[in-house]
Amino acid sequence: MGRDKALVEVDGVAMADRVIAAVGGAGIESVVVYGGDTDALADLSAPVVADAYPGEGPMGGVLGALQHFDGIATHVLVLACDLARIDAGTLRSLIDEATGDAHSSVWVAATERLEPMCALWAMSAVGQIEAAFAGGERTAHRVIGGLPHVAVTVADDALQNINTPDDIAR
Repeated sequence: MGRDKALVEVDGVAMADRVIAAVGGAGIESVVVYGGDTDALADLSAPVVADAYPGEGPMGGVLGALQHFDGIATHVLVLACDLARIDAGTLRSLIDEATGDAHSSVWVAATERLEPMCALWAMSAVGQIEAAFAGGERTAHRVIGGLPHVAVTVADDALQNINTPDDIAR
């Protein structure tokens, strides 16, 4: 994209702000933007938290976000900023699926495949995630595969990633 994707506008709104609005619409009150250039992202509609594991792949971001909410939350919803079409209803479906489920550790949005960057993570799994990370694992699919998880089927367009200017035009 040539610049920070979080700030790329879709329909006049920065992608990260679109995701933040969906999270708020799902009833989640404590929302942060995790990672990235904290100065460049300062004007977004949620506070920015510095990445504890810069350059360590998706699981570095997931683990850092979970650790940020340690002692504050029982579950943490982690979303990529480039899911510009995500909506509150889709996020509620993850939350609703987790309600009353004491056996699973991750509830992952899925179409024909899992989208690990749209998942609700149980804080009870942090120790296992830390162990996988310490062992060198940086791939979210593999970490999720090693945990009790639930694939929550959602609409295809909700998980549309915006990776190129052409994606925005579509």
